[in-house]
Amino acid sequence: MNTLQVRLLSFVTFAIFCATLTYWVILLTARPPAAPSAAAVAPSVSVEDATTLFGGRLTRDVNRSIKLFGILALHAGAAAIVSVGDEPPHAIALGDRIGEGGKLAEVRARSIIIDNNGARSEVFLPANGSGPTIYVR
Repeated sequence: MNTLQVRLLSFVTFAIFCATLTYWVILLTARPPAAPSAAAVAPSVSVEDATTLFGGRLTRDVNRSIKLFGILALHAGAAAIVSVGDEPPHAIALGDRIGEGGKLAEVRARSIIIDNNGARSEVFLPANGSGPTIYVR
C-alpha cells in the first residue's frame, strides 16, 4: 500500500469512529420521552338516567307543582319555604310531608331533596332576581 491509500484508509476509519461516538453520545444523553398523557375520564352515569334503560321513569316531573322560595338553616335543623300548587308559601321542617306522598328529606344550600316513596328528586331555588336582597341575622 502506498502512502495515499494508508492516509485515505485512516481518514475513513477516523470518520466512522467519530460518527459512532456521536451516535452513542446523543443516544445516552438524550432525555427519555415524556409519558403519554392520561386518557380523559368519562363522566359517570347517574343512577336516575340509568333507570330509563330498564323501563323505569325519571322522577323529575314528580315535583313540578312544588316551588321553592327560600331555605332556613337553623342550629337544630333546617327548613324550607315552599308552595305546593296554588297554596301560599309556608315553612316545612326537615322530615315533614310535602304534597302527595312526598317528604322533605334534605336541605342543601341552593336546593331541597324530596323523597317521594323512595324516589328522590331535587327542587332548586329560582335564580336571583334583579330586585333588592334582604339578609337577616
